[in-house]
Amino acid sequence: MLSRFRAVVSLSRGVVACGLLVGLALSAGAALGQQPQPGRETQPRRAQPPAAAPTRSMVVPPGATPQLGRAMVPALDETRFVPDEVLFELAPSADADAVLRRYGATLIARQRFDLAGVTIIRARLDAGRDLRAVLLQMGEDASIAGAQPNFLFDLQQQSPSQTTSPQRGLSGAVGGASTASGSTGQSTLPTLRLPDSTPVSRGLGATRRVLPPQYTVEKLHLPEAHKLATGRGVRVAVIDSGVDMEHAELKGSVAGYLDAVDGLATPHAHGTSMATAIAAHGELQGMAPAVRLLVGRAFGGTQATANGKSFQILTAFEWVAQQRAKIVNLSFAGPRDRLFAKALAGARQRGLIVVAAAGNGGPKAAPLYPGADPNVIAVTATDAEDKAFAEANRGTYVAVAAPGVDVLTAEPEGRYVFSSGTSIAAAHVSGLIALLVEKQPELDLDGARKVLAESAVDLGSKGRDPVFGAGRIDAQSALARVLPVATARP
Repeated sequence: MLSRFRAVVSLSRGVVACGLLVGLALSAGAALGQQPQPGRETQPRRAQPPAAAPTRSMVVPPGATPQLGRAMVPALDETRFVPDEVLFELAPSADADAVLRRYGATLIARQRFDLAGVTIIRARLDAGRDLRAVLLQMGEDASIAGAQPNFLFDLQQQSPSQTTSPQRGLSGAVGGASTASGSTGQSTLPTLRLPDSTPVSRGLGATRRVLPPQYTVEKLHLPEAHKLATGRGVRVAVIDSGVDMEHAELKGSVAGYLDAVDGLATPHAHGTSMATAIAAHGELQGMAPAVRLLVGRAFGGTQATANGKSFQILTAFEWVAQQRAKIVNLSFAGPRDRLFAKALAGARQRGLIVVAAAGNGGPKAAPLYPGADPNVIAVTATDAEDKAFAEANRGTYVAVAAPGVDVLTAEPEGRYVFSSGTSIAAAHVSGLIALLVEKQPELDLDGARKVLAESAVDLGSKGRDPVFGAGRIDAQSALARVLPVATARP
């Protein structure tokens, strides 16, 4: 592969709030006033924090995300960030070394992000430094133009556990039970791995597997759509975990690969599954089998613990934009991230179409990002009977639905799996948009959103609703809206 904002106005609470703000302001002033002059440096990018500097935490109501002008300070119940790292932008003419010394921090990286229009310093705080206290001080520091945590984002699918699946009668298949994920944004989803089956001869030395049918092919009218478009010449970016470029379903599809994690380009089940849903052209039918994929690996770790950090995601996002991606697939979710929001706005201005998973937090979960950002197309998941995926987030930001339950896809080392979640639903929409862009290259985010909504199969309550958005996508119907009348019917 979270904040609820409610304003309750009362006189008594207003007095408490005013008192809280005054207390925070006094604490911040005291913290800044007590900073000693920096001593002699032993390393060019590192200094010890002031010996007497207190380790304060902001008193913030649970669920709130205060933004003290320049700084974005996480609420006390928010844990999705790297606790000893800070991302910040310097004010004009500010000295990076002086700022690092002031906050007892060590430079990790400094990078320009044109999509967001900022140059960001990633720094590690010295032991004992409290991130919230540092961000509180940075919010009042004229040398800082902006500061925030290095947030953590989760992939919206999980690997299978070794239990027998109640959903499939496949001999030797394994699966996992679906469990709600609460508000963490990371889901424990049913994912069924198919056993290695005996290849069947195809003639001339070629073989194929005996695979179950893909219900998505018929439901989305892919054979009819592929007579009109296959995504040829369109660049689709997948910012995710690693992709197995040698899998038979993806050979020849990857035009570029950036590893923003560790440079190892390690294949991973999630990234491989997303790429397959978009571009499969072996035994499976992807949404747009002729697209050119740009893979930005921003998620590292094992199948069960893979996550991505703000800085890595921004690095991959910047790269795919430089590589002329037209569509960007983001099948992950997490907290609201101010820097990421700026990059998404910049991508929209440049004509990129960004698709994101709505999230697997469940019907009552708070919005997850980037799906809830206005500069993306948020996608929820449905099953073979067009029923809503039980673990999907709901909300007015959901644009459309797509198949995302028990979807047959691929994972590394030539394997095939059934997978579920809003992640793979988002990938289906990214692939469909690639078909639309092949026929209408000037299509932008608003245009794509309009075509998808007008061509969707209405589900649930009549018209747009928070469960299905405008409805479940239909590839043939969507293509008919971007083609001349004479060619709209194959």
